Amino acid sequence: MSRASTFCLAVLLAFSGVSGLAWAQGAQQAPVPIRVKQVDGKAVNGTISAWDASGCTGEFGRVEWANLKGADANRILRKLVNEKDAAQMLLLGRALLSTEDGQKLGETALREAARLDGQQKEALEAARADGLEAGRKAAERRVRDALPQGRDGSTFESWPIATAEERTKALIDMKHDAEQALTGVRMRWTWVETDFWVVYADLNNREVRELGRRMDNMYRKVAEMMALPKDVNIFHGKGVCIVSGEERMFRAIEQALFGTMPLPGCIGICHMMGPKVMVNAYRDPDDDHFMATLVHEATHGVMHRYGTAAQLPLWAEEGYAEFVAARSFDSSPVDAGRRPQGEQFIRSGNATLPLFQSDGRDGNWPGDNAVGYAIGYLTVKLMIDQKGDTFGEWVKDIKTGMPWEQALLKHFHMTPQQMAQAVERYYADRTASTEAAP
Repeated sequence: MSRASTFCLAVLLAFSGVSGLAWAQGAQQAPVPIRVKQVDGKAVNGTISAWDASGCTGEFGRVEWANLKGADANRILRKLVNEKDAAQMLLLGRALLSTEDGQKLGETALREAARLDGQQKEALEAARADGLEAGRKAAERRVRDALPQGRDGSTFESWPIATAEERTKALIDMKHDAEQALTGVRMRWTWVETDFWVVYADLNNREVRELGRRMDNMYRKVAEMMALPKDVNIFHGKGVCIVSGEERMFRAIEQALFGTMPLPGCIGICHMMGPKVMVNAYRDPDDDHFMATLVHEATHGVMHRYGTAAQLPLWAEEGYAEFVAARSFDSSPVDAGRRPQGEQFIRSGNATLPLFQSDGRDGNWPGDNAVGYAIGYLTVKLMIDQKGDTFGEWVKDIKTGMPWEQALLKHFHMTPQQMAQAVERYYADRTASTEAAP
């Protein structure tokens, strides 16, 4: 067997866990202290007694490299590995690539491995793929474990963490469904696949690429607001977004793919079908209105895939989507449209409680001129602006099955009736004081 083949075999055995600590032969064997914080804030302090390609153990328990910051993992691992051994540097690269912000450090380690042994291209690619996959799974576990069922042992069902093969199949299936429907309505499309989306549109190539870029930026903005791990993709494969340059085509796709007919004035709908997320939209000539609608609908998709399929109450589901759309880009028209509408509704003496209590089937939602969206937006904005962390905890409890009213009492110490009174009082007083100001 050649030297290169022996090297590749050793690396693959290390990845599979078969070799145990054999890959560390020749590395620093003395006990190595560890004093670090994981990315979730948990402190780790003690001495490493054993370690492998995925993590280390000691009196502190088990710590996965993927749960450390890249710089911290690099500092610790370089005390453990033999930096003159190509196999160990390859595994260092694999470990660093699995960390939240260790991609540059990981690639540096892989280049060092290549300089030590230039005949391990296959093993290098395996290390890169394995590291990135380990990092993705670790990030998804952190999303899941941040929810209450991850903290208290509840059995409420979370979205499963898919393997790379399952994600690839999911993406293929979603593309097939979309393309079959677009062929059925005879839409001539251009498409682009981005980090988080597959975008289909009957627009020119430049417009579709720009749309894909903006969709990714929007996803990252929503993920940041929801405190998701950096660049984690929580979609089933990826999200699918279909954009039509003509309103009639938007409606034809809606009918063909989803069997629904949009209400007059509707230019975008998000469909959640089991684990799948698909957004269908019309490219309104008003760019700001179009992008605000697209962000709103895509936010529904991200929320659907956040931890579990449980939904917020209708007013909060729509209000949060409006809140994200208002803050996702500087020229968003949401606040300028929703704020005066909601304040006028309250100032006129209308009750907000029926909107908060509506499930969409009682005739109260969304109210005249869809005022429910404005009230939902103003309420969510007030909750986040005043108690953003508390709002996040409220969402997490709802996501694990707690009734929203119970979660409201737990986190905000008020009933829906008291919340309605507080919202009405706040925005009525705010309107009056604004009008009185010089």
